[in-house]
Amino acid sequence: MSLLAVQNFLARIFTDENLRREFANAPEEIGRKNNLTEKEIAELIGILPDEINCFADSLRRKRLREVEKLLPFTKKALDEEFEKQFREFAAQFTPDSIKKHLEDAVRFAEFLQTKEIAPVWVQDLAKFEQAKLEFRGYGKRFVFKIFNYNVKEICYRNEMTQTEYKKKKNFAVWLKIGKREFIF
Repeated sequence: MSLLAVQNFLARIFTDENLRREFANAPEEIGRKNNLTEKEIAELIGILPDEINCFADSLRRKRLREVEKLLPFTKKALDEEFEKQFREFAAQFTPDSIKKHLEDAVRFAEFLQTKEIAPVWVQDLAKFEQAKLEFRGYGKRFVFKIFNYNVKEICYRNEMTQTEYKKKKNFAVWLKIGKREFIF
Protein backbone atom coordinates (compact mmCIF):
# COMPACT_ATOMS: atom_id res chain seq x y z
CA MET A 1 0.00 0.00 0.00
CA SER A 2 1.26 3.48 -0.73
CA LEU A 3 2.12 6.00 1.97
CA LEU A 4 -0.82 8.14 0.86
CA ALA A 5 -3.21 5.19 1.24
CA VAL A 6 -1.92 4.49 4.77
CA GLN A 7 -2.28 8.17 5.65
CA ASN A 8 -5.84 8.15 4.32
CA PHE A 9 -6.64 5.08 6.42
CA LEU A 10 -5.17 6.78 9.50
CA ALA A 11 -7.23 9.89 8.80
CA ARG A 12 -10.34 7.72 8.68
CA ILE A 13 -9.39 5.98 11.94
CA PHE A 14 -8.91 9.34 13.65
CA THR A 15 -12.25 10.69 12.46
CA ASP A 16 -14.48 7.59 12.39
CA GLU A 17 -15.19 6.26 15.87
CA ASN A 18 -16.79 3.06 14.56
CA LEU A 19 -13.81 2.22 12.35
CA ARG A 20 -11.45 2.96 15.25
CA ARG A 21 -13.41 0.56 17.49
CA GLU A 22 -13.54 -2.12 14.79
CA PHE A 23 -9.80 -1.83 14.16
CA ALA A 24 -9.06 -2.08 17.89
CA ASN A 25 -11.18 -5.25 18.14
CA ALA A 26 -10.01 -6.96 14.93
CA PRO A 27 -6.97 -5.15 13.50
CA GLU A 28 -5.89 -7.88 11.08
CA GLU A 29 -9.36 -8.27 9.56
CA ILE A 30 -10.06 -4.53 9.27
CA GLY A 31 -6.53 -3.91 8.02
CA ARG A 32 -6.90 -6.49 5.26
CA LYS A 33 -10.34 -5.09 4.30
CA ASN A 34 -8.62 -1.73 3.86
CA ASN A 35 -5.75 -3.17 1.79
CA LEU A 36 -3.09 -2.79 4.46
CA THR A 37 -0.09 -5.10 4.38
CA GLU A 38 0.76 -7.27 7.40
CA LYS A 39 3.68 -4.96 8.18
CA GLU A 40 1.45 -1.87 8.06
CA ILE A 41 -1.13 -3.57 10.29
CA ALA A 42 1.59 -4.49 12.80
CA GLU A 43 2.89 -0.90 12.80
CA LEU A 44 -0.60 0.48 13.40
CA ILE A 45 -1.23 -2.04 16.19
CA GLY A 46 1.99 -0.72 17.75
CA ILE A 47 0.41 2.70 18.13
CA LEU A 48 -1.21 2.64 21.51
CA PRO A 49 -5.02 2.83 21.32
CA ASP A 50 -4.97 5.51 24.00
CA GLU A 51 -2.79 7.71 21.80
CA ILE A 52 -5.10 7.20 18.82
CA ASN A 53 -8.16 7.97 20.95
CA CYS A 54 -6.50 11.04 22.46
CA PHE A 55 -5.65 12.42 19.03
CA ALA A 56 -9.14 11.59 17.72
CA ASP A 57 -10.69 13.41 20.71
CA SER A 58 -8.56 16.48 20.04
CA LEU A 59 -9.74 16.51 16.41
CA ARG A 60 -13.38 16.21 17.51
CA ARG A 61 -12.92 19.06 20.03
CA LYS A 62 -11.45 21.23 17.27
CA ARG A 63 -14.44 20.45 15.05
CA LEU A 64 -16.78 21.28 17.94
CA ARG A 65 -15.13 24.66 18.61
CA GLU A 66 -15.37 25.63 14.93
CA VAL A 67 -19.03 24.60 14.73
CA GLU A 68 -19.79 26.55 17.93
CA LYS A 69 -18.43 29.68 16.23
CA LEU A 70 -20.66 29.14 13.19
CA LEU A 71 -23.82 28.33 15.19
CA PRO A 72 -23.59 30.79 18.10
CA PHE A 73 -27.31 31.14 18.82
CA THR A 74 -27.88 27.39 18.75
CA LYS A 75 -24.86 26.89 21.02
CA LYS A 76 -26.14 29.51 23.43
CA ALA A 77 -29.61 27.96 23.54
CA LEU A 78 -28.42 24.37 24.00
CA ASP A 79 -25.49 25.20 26.28
CA GLU A 80 -23.96 21.87 27.46
CA GLU A 81 -26.42 19.81 25.40
CA PHE A 82 -24.75 21.25 22.27
CA GLU A 83 -21.56 19.24 22.88
CA LYS A 84 -23.48 16.06 23.69
CA GLN A 85 -25.46 16.33 20.46
CA PHE A 86 -22.31 17.16 18.49
CA ARG A 87 -20.54 14.06 19.78
CA GLU A 88 -23.44 11.92 18.56
CA PHE A 89 -23.41 13.73 15.21
CA ALA A 90 -19.61 13.54 14.79
CA ALA A 91 -19.64 9.79 15.38
CA GLN A 92 -21.66 9.35 12.19
CA PHE A 93 -20.48 12.19 9.95
CA THR A 94 -17.11 13.38 8.69
CA PRO A 95 -16.98 16.36 6.34
CA ASP A 96 -15.20 15.81 3.06
CA SER A 97 -15.48 19.12 1.23
CA ILE A 98 -12.83 21.84 1.16
CA LYS A 99 -15.09 23.92 3.43
CA LYS A 100 -15.00 21.36 6.24
CA HIS A 101 -16.08 23.65 9.11
CA LEU A 102 -18.93 25.09 7.09
CA GLU A 103 -20.08 21.65 5.97
CA ASP A 104 -19.84 20.38 9.55
CA ALA A 105 -21.97 23.28 10.86
CA VAL A 106 -24.60 22.99 8.12
CA ARG A 107 -24.94 19.24 8.49
CA PHE A 108 -24.98 19.50 12.31
CA ALA A 109 -27.79 22.07 12.08
CA GLU A 110 -29.69 19.62 9.84
CA PHE A 111 -29.03 16.85 12.37
CA LEU A 112 -30.43 18.97 15.22
CA GLN A 113 -33.62 19.59 13.25
CA THR A 114 -34.31 15.84 13.30
CA LYS A 115 -33.85 15.50 17.06
CA GLU A 116 -36.42 15.91 19.79
CA ILE A 117 -34.60 18.54 21.81
CA ALA A 118 -35.87 20.81 24.55
CA PRO A 119 -36.71 23.56 24.13
CA VAL A 120 -38.54 22.76 20.89
CA TRP A 121 -37.74 26.12 19.29
CA VAL A 122 -34.05 25.16 19.09
CA GLN A 123 -34.84 23.29 15.88
CA ASP A 124 -35.96 26.58 14.31
CA LEU A 125 -32.84 28.28 15.62
CA ALA A 126 -30.68 25.61 13.97
CA LYS A 127 -32.67 25.95 10.73
CA PHE A 128 -32.20 29.75 10.80
CA GLU A 129 -28.44 29.52 11.30
CA GLN A 130 -28.16 26.77 8.69
CA ALA A 131 -29.95 28.94 6.12
CA LYS A 132 -27.69 31.89 6.93
CA LEU A 133 -24.58 29.73 6.52
CA GLU A 134 -25.79 28.25 3.23
CA PHE A 135 -26.59 31.73 1.91
CA ARG A 136 -23.24 33.25 2.81
CA GLY A 137 -20.93 30.23 2.81
CA TYR A 138 -22.16 28.54 -0.36
CA GLY A 139 -22.80 31.76 -2.24
CA LYS A 140 -26.52 31.21 -2.72
CA ARG A 141 -28.43 34.15 -4.13
CA PHE A 142 -31.80 33.31 -2.57
CA VAL A 143 -32.86 31.34 0.51
CA PHE A 144 -36.39 31.15 1.91
CA LYS A 145 -37.27 29.34 5.16
CA ILE A 146 -40.48 28.97 7.18
CA PHE A 147 -40.30 28.76 10.96
CA ASN A 148 -42.71 27.70 13.70
CA TYR A 149 -41.36 30.31 16.12
CA ASN A 150 -40.24 33.92 15.85
CA VAL A 151 -36.54 33.20 15.43
CA LYS A 152 -35.48 36.84 15.36
CA GLU A 153 -37.10 37.40 18.76
CA ILE A 154 -35.31 34.34 20.17
CA CYS A 155 -31.91 35.22 18.63
CA TYR A 156 -31.79 38.79 19.76
CA ARG A 157 -32.95 38.42 23.35
CA ASN A 158 -30.20 39.07 25.85
CA GLU A 159 -30.87 35.78 27.62
CA MET A 160 -32.10 32.54 26.12
CA THR A 161 -33.48 31.34 29.41
CA GLN A 162 -37.09 31.51 28.36
CA THR A 163 -38.08 28.03 27.32
CA GLU A 164 -41.61 28.83 26.21
CA TYR A 165 -42.21 30.93 23.16
CA LYS A 166 -45.58 30.98 21.47
CA LYS A 167 -45.77 29.15 18.18
CA LYS A 168 -46.14 31.73 15.48
CA LYS A 169 -45.48 30.83 11.85
CA ASN A 170 -43.10 33.26 10.19
CA PHE A 171 -40.43 33.23 7.54
CA ALA A 172 -37.06 34.66 6.61
CA VAL A 173 -35.65 35.51 3.20
CA TRP A 174 -32.02 36.00 2.27
CA LEU A 175 -31.57 37.68 -1.10
CA LYS A 176 -28.46 38.78 -2.96
CA ILE A 177 -28.74 41.26 -5.83
CA GLY A 178 -25.36 42.09 -7.28
CA LYS A 179 -23.09 42.58 -4.28
CA ARG A 180 -25.89 43.70 -1.94
CA GLU A 181 -27.47 41.34 0.57
CA PHE A 182 -30.99 41.70 1.92
CA ILE A 183 -32.48 39.80 4.83
CA PHE A 184 -36.20 39.98 5.56
